[in-house]
Amino acid sequence: MKLSDFESLKSRFVQNDPWLASVTSEDWEKAGHVITTVAGKNDNSRMAAAVALRNQGLPCYYEWKGELRFSGVDFVEEYTPELSPEDRAEERRQIKEMEYWNENPNRLKSVADMMKTPEIRWIVQDKVHGTGLFQIYGASYTGKTLLVLDLVMSWCAGLPEWQGYQLNNNGAPQDALYVAAEGGAALSVHVDAWLKYHSDVDPSQLAGLQFLDGGEGDNVFLSIETKRRRDDEPEVDHADSWERLFKEVTDKGLSPTLVVFDTQIDLAPGVDENSNTEMVGILRQVKRLGDTYGFMAIVVHHTGHDGNKARGASGMMGKADAQAKLSSIGEKSGKAKLEWIKVKGRPVPQDTISYEISGIAKLPDLDSEGAVCIPLGKYAAAHAELAVKTPTPEMQRSIIGALAEGPLSIRALSEAVDIDRNTKVFKDALAWMAASGHLTQTKEGRKTMVGLTPFAAAPEAPAID
Repeated sequence: MKLSDFESLKSRFVQNDPWLASVTSEDWEKAGHVITTVAGKNDNSRMAAAVALRNQGLPCYYEWKGELRFSGVDFVEEYTPELSPEDRAEERRQIKEMEYWNENPNRLKSVADMMKTPEIRWIVQDKVHGTGLFQIYGASYTGKTLLVLDLVMSWCAGLPEWQGYQLNNNGAPQDALYVAAEGGAALSVHVDAWLKYHSDVDPSQLAGLQFLDGGEGDNVFLSIETKRRRDDEPEVDHADSWERLFKEVTDKGLSPTLVVFDTQIDLAPGVDENSNTEMVGILRQVKRLGDTYGFMAIVVHHTGHDGNKARGASGMMGKADAQAKLSSIGEKSGKAKLEWIKVKGRPVPQDTISYEISGIAKLPDLDSEGAVCIPLGKYAAAHAELAVKTPTPEMQRSIIGALAEGPLSIRALSEAVDIDRNTKVFKDALAWMAASGHLTQTKEGRKTMVGLTPFAAAPEAPAID
């Protein structure tokens, strides 16, 4: 008897093929399989583990009523125990543990293995990774949902670029999931506007994009502590669980490469946003989902009271593979920009995306109640930045003088000119002087460093009125 076809043997074993009654443990070993001896505190848990292996097409040794047995064809017929709730819970744990160890025998990698690790896979080249967690945050009315929707729809339609950045979709339509907690008509009109603005995109190209519409009361929650009705129910109610949602996705034959959670706080109502323990725990779960299922998870979040950092716990940045901030350009201009705060595996990008939120008032041919994000060229973006109130000549000279000896952090510069860095007048002065070509801003770790351009290097350099 030749047993070289191990996979065929496994398949017949699962089906209880009568031929296998004559296959001994030695035959399995000749076929290259090392037979496992299952562990467990009682006969029931050991038999449960044996059944789990049998369902995978694998034999084992197991102890039954004091006797060590080999799991042959008819052994399952002996397994008809009446279990207490405690034993049943232990049975499930044993099965899950055995399945895990069979699927993950050893996770360790050698140096040689690490050298074979593939290059980083990107959705947005050098900006947004292929898997993990991307947090994008901004103040109200900066177009957070519009910009993320633009990314998702561009990606799913197979477009080559998003806001001027390269998309690595090989020009082919992609699958994605958008969890729109606030959802409803407010989101639908923007989907409509995007399709009308991108009139060259056939709606069939977006067949792989699915929405969970919170406007209709549909939700997905993580880490919600609720009383379970039955012993085998998860902590989150089935109706709102991630497991149910992802089953709905896979039942449609989809394999999303992007999943958006808009907004972040709607993933876990009642969680303390200022608690590193709670918020980092939530983001850790989201990141694990992305890494496990092979998608990039995008969470949409808000800025804090100072309008500069993400609202809530400081530890959130550490969990993100990429993080970006949206901020308005000027006041009530409808213009905004995206700046990169972190991209794991790359230096922090210094380039930005500037865009204008445009609806039918600015695009008469749009014929939609929604709006889209229209990229602004460098000149238009600079012009919008200059719309910020011009700082006084005295303030300009004061800032230039403070930077005469070299770049300073924003905190150090504000102290040098004796103006609170969180005030609007100070922020506007920096924005105006950067847009007018007097200042440059660079990142050094978490600090933003401000320096002079060459022509403004001396304290007596003339300021622009």
